[in-house]
Parts: sequence; structure tokens; C-alpha cells
Amino acid sequence: MTNPYGGPPSGPNPQDPYGQQQPGGYGPSSGPVPQQPYGQPAYGQQPGFGGAPPNNNIGWGIGSIFLCWPFAIPSLIKATSVQNLWAQGQYQQAQEAANEAKKWGKIGIIVGACGYGLLILFYVIGIIIALAAASSY
Repeated sequence: MTNPYGGPPSGPNPQDPYGQQQPGGYGPSSGPVPQQPYGQPAYGQQPGFGGAPPNNNIGWGIGSIFLCWPFAIPSLIKATSVQNLWAQGQYQQAQEAANEAKKWGKIGIIVGACGYGLLILFYVIGIIIALAAASSY
């Protein structure tokens, strides 16, 4: 489409996807914002306002409550702070809180599972010793 007032043609350029202008060097026209279709940030950019927050890993904390609750407390505290940090625009701190929640939850599950495994082993050994002592009488 030609511009009746002179200058470059107006309207969407068929080479620009979805009618968006591309920044200089990426396409025939230049524009202020490098974006992918549907409002996604360009490759390599940090997620900005309106992006999805990271997984808060609260499941690890809930799982560790049943196995070893002392490690579940820091996991749950960190997991519940992820949403607030993300909403405040502290994206790096939100990701670190999610990673810490996962770490403490995994530690709680591993320590708790090992503790219960040892407890079962001691019961089995105790029963075997009791049966051996009873059969010797």
C-alpha cells in the first residue's frame, strides 16, 4: 500500500510476521521493541513483568513434613516467598528462593527416608535376635 502523503509505504509489511516491525538488522523495517509473535520476549531476554513465576517447589516441603519436619520448615518458608518476590519484580531472588525450597525439601525427604529405613532395619534385627533367643530355650 502506498502512502498518499509521500514517504515509505504504510501498512503491514508482508515480510514482518504478524505485522510487527523488526529492529534494525533483523528485517526490512525498524521498530523500537524486539518481540516474538504473541508478545513473547525475544530470545535471550530476561522474563519481564507479566511472565510466569518459577515453580515454587512447595511439593518438596509438603513431602518432607511427613518424613523429617525440621527440614520442611525452611523449605516451606522459601516456597511461600517465591510469589511475593516475583510480584515485587525481584526475579533473581524469586528463582533463588525456589531453588532453596527444593534443596531443603530434598534434604528433608532424604534424611527422613534414611531415618525410617534405619528404624525398620533395627526392628528387623531386634526381631531376629528375639527369635533366635527364644528358639535356644
